[in-house]
Amino acid sequence: MNTRILLVMIVMTLCVLDLCLTYYYVYNYKKWQPDKPYKLIELNPLLRLSWEKFGLHLGMFIAVVVILALNYIISKEAHWIIVAILIGFLIFAMLNHARNITLLTKLISEYPSGHLPIAIFGKVIGNN
Repeated sequence: MNTRILLVMIVMTLCVLDLCLTYYYVYNYKKWQPDKPYKLIELNPLLRLSWEKFGLHLGMFIAVVVILALNYIISKEAHWIIVAILIGFLIFAMLNHARNITLLTKLISEYPSGHLPIAIFGKVIGNN
């Protein structure tokens, strides 16, 4: 098998996994605290823009098409070092997802109403 095809498959797999984990995290977060703005949940401006304009489900679908197309083009055409850096960033994102989902699960189990006490957390935007 060609090395470039293998790199493309790795990038696309990691990207799909990253987007699925992002959706899972944001969906659960918005279910727990529906008034929390997307800009305080996610850093990716393309995802935030599409969610704010089209809602979580349709916005995620639109953003996935764009992000997967960009990742495919980059992994297919860019120098292998750029692709290796992209794979590194995607692996780093997976580690962050694992940490964030674990923390969110603990917060939801400890504060199921979505209300975070001001004495512990301070003033939290979007707090129920």
